[in-house]
Amino acid sequence: TGCCADMTRTLIIGALCLHLAACAGGSGQTPVINKSPYRVIPAETAVLQGDSLYSVAWRFGLDYQKIVKWNGLGKPYRVRPGQRLRLRPPDATRPAAAPAAVVSTTPAKPAKPAATPKPAKPAKVAQPALPALPAGAPDKWNWPAKGKVIGKFSPAKGQNGIKIAGTAGSAVHSTAAGEVVYAGEGLRGYGKLIIVKHSPSYLSAYAHNRKILVAEGERITSGQPIAQMGSSGADRIMVHFEIRKDGRPVDPLKFLR
Repeated sequence: TGCCADMTRTLIIGALCLHLAACAGGSGQTPVINKSPYRVIPAETAVLQGDSLYSVAWRFGLDYQKIVKWNGLGKPYRVRPGQRLRLRPPDATRPAAAPAAVVSTTPAKPAKPAATPKPAKPAKVAQPALPALPAGAPDKWNWPAKGKVIGKFSPAKGQNGIKIAGTAGSAVHSTAAGEVVYAGEGLRGYGKLIIVKHSPSYLSAYAHNRKILVAEGERITSGQPIAQMGSSGADRIMVHFEIRKDGRPVDPLKFLR
């Protein structure tokens, strides 16, 4: 009977050890696929070298128009490296007003004679502004590249767009007319990236390019070649394509024709 009891205790302890080992081994092994937008948004961030307002908004999954409002930015929404940007609404409460100043009884000093006014500088001639982008979504969204779709939209799995396989150097086209608001490689996980603004609400992005063919501020037409396909920031040749509405990723397959 004592032998059986000892064997039973040994089997129970062994099973517990195996269970604990399995739990420890499985911890932390689930791959993190979601790169953007981040789950936790800080109160503010510093603008990095090469950033634009739109790349900051894209990094944190925010609507650029909200960042404009929270920071009191004016057009053309230029930001500079090191500048701090609020990523949340400013505190609604304001500090209490300072107490009224005590009126001094000391006689005032005689005022200095007014300085001779300097002649006014000639006003600068304003450059003609580009026509505003349409308010709504583009009428048609063209495919950004030829190739097989190897990754579909799934925010739950961290896939904020689609992936289209292709050959190195093949053309990447703008899906619709718009303005290039970011062209660079400052967003981790995207490689050489282009962001195009199609309207105040809709933006599209083209990642992992080998070469960028357009510059920030450039107006482009629908179907225009904007990059060469590559594998920058990726393990294979492809274009990662996203569409965002008011800062939120939407399924590109519901738009492309």
